[in-house]
Amino acid sequence: MEYRGKNYLIFEGDEPDTWTWAVTLDDVTTKTGQAKTRSAAVTEIVLAVDRALLKTNPPR
Repeated sequence: MEYRGKNYLIFEGDEPDTWTWAVTLDDVTTKTGQAKTRSAAVTEIVLAVDRALLKTNPPR
């Protein structure tokens, strides 16, 4: 899937009520994490992408 041009994956973890996520922020940086719900994982992805984009394109 994609958010703001960044590819990401979300899948159920091995433990109950665990979702694992990964997002590719640039050619060398991939951020991963775990969340209790799928929607929490999506929120983490959105925040990671938005933070990365702010670092490369700060507001004026």
